[in-house]
Amino acid sequence: MPTYIYWGDDDYLIERNIHKLRKQVVHPDWETFNFSSYPPSADSFNAAMNEILTPPMGTGSRLVLLPNFNLLATMNDSMLSQLERTLVNLPSTNHLLLTLQSKPDNRLKSTKLLMKHSQVKEFQLIPAWDTQKLIDRVRDATSFLSIPISAPAANLLALAVGNNTRLLFNELEKLSLVAIGEKIEVHHVQDLVSITTTSTLQLASAICASDAIATTRIFTTLLYQNEPIVKIVATLTTLFRTWITVKAMVAEGETDNRAICLRHANAIATAAGVGNPNRVYYLKQEVAAISISRLKQIMYQLLELEILAKQGGTESLFTSQIITLCSQ
Repeated sequence: MPTYIYWGDDDYLIERNIHKLRKQVVHPDWETFNFSSYPPSADSFNAAMNEILTPPMGTGSRLVLLPNFNLLATMNDSMLSQLERTLVNLPSTNHLLLTLQSKPDNRLKSTKLLMKHSQVKEFQLIPAWDTQKLIDRVRDATSFLSIPISAPAANLLALAVGNNTRLLFNELEKLSLVAIGEKIEVHHVQDLVSITTTSTLQLASAICASDAIATTRIFTTLLYQNEPIVKIVATLTTLFRTWITVKAMVAEGETDNRAICLRHANAIATAAGVGNPNRVYYLKQEVAAISISRLKQIMYQLLELEILAKQGGTESLFTSQIITLCSQ
């Protein structure tokens, strides 16, 4: 099947796989003629459907990319007919690739039609709280890049970059240059890799899951990396405030109407102080399994911790207080 659907919220992995497919099917000498990318619009869709039926020039195959394709839910009968004609008559030398941020809606006629003719690949971000999968992903990346790394260094790097795949590969590139053929050790990670808000997200997720062991490990690692306690607590407070806003507004405005959903997502983004309304979808997933009362309870304790942090206190005291959040 020369038609592909790549979907998921891991933009970096999707980019890498687009590049991989492009290298596989498009000859570099004829890339200017045989590779095209079209923005998501009705006019661009028509142009893309016409081009994908055109035989490739010179050597190799033709690849037409429709990135962030958001027209599946709004296709009219004319567009559906054009899509069906294209998929049925697609030459074996031509490849059509669509990318989507979220899983295709199987209830739509357009999705059902595409699924009959497409290879589908999922590229989802690993949940920030799933430490073992994050460590495994570091191992997979270092194996793919042929970069040796010790187990403690892999664990620390996983905590540092969280589920940010792009950041992981960027940090591994830096680490490989410093290690110069040697195995990457903990001190390399400590010297070069900055703790990101993703690690704080892992901490927040562990607290929500009442996982005291993971909470202690992540919090201790943040302290070990000289992350200021005031900053950790302030970041947690900001995150939980955003989660509470999203959770409350989602409960007020659930609907199957797409237009209303889009307006509601914009309203939630504005209220929660989120710059990109598309992020609301992922924020909803992050708070789906936790009640708003639990979020408010944790928030109240974080505000008390924030005051304590500004007044000063021992690391052991803050560690015990953070662990207490898991038992509420």
